[in-house]
Amino acid sequence: MFRDQFADVLAEFGNALNLSLALDDEGLVSFMVDGEAIVNIQYLDESDFVVAFSPVGAFGGTDASDAGEKALALLRMNEPGGIGEGFTFALNEEADLVLAMDRRSALEMPSADSLAAWVEALVRVVRAVREDFIARFPIEEEG
Repeated sequence: MFRDQFADVLAEFGNALNLSLALDDEGLVSFMVDGEAIVNIQYLDESDFVVAFSPVGAFGGTDASDAGEKALALLRMNEPGGIGEGFTFALNEEADLVLAMDRRSALEMPSADSLAAWVEALVRVVRAVREDFIARFPIEEEG
């Protein structure tokens, strides 16, 4: 119902970034921010909601010795007031990726500015979680 309106907002947002952004047949668009964060936005036709998600990084396997600690850290990031800023963190076990995600009504994004603020918050959270995980779970060098 609001897909065309959101597509216009997305195109305007893309113009500000010098990108051509348009939803594909499945309502999905992906783009890179600052060469470090992949942002995926999907318009859900059946509900007029928009989902934004971005890979934070590899989890390191659910059978790793620190998997429990990492899972607990992700759960805590989902708590109000945490570094997650209201975004939800999930593990895509098949891809071994931690994802940051959020869902909003298309009506909450009436302009490119509102979409830009949401994307900016997502990228900020991805960066913060990456830094947190690097500090807490340093990669052990082999050898």
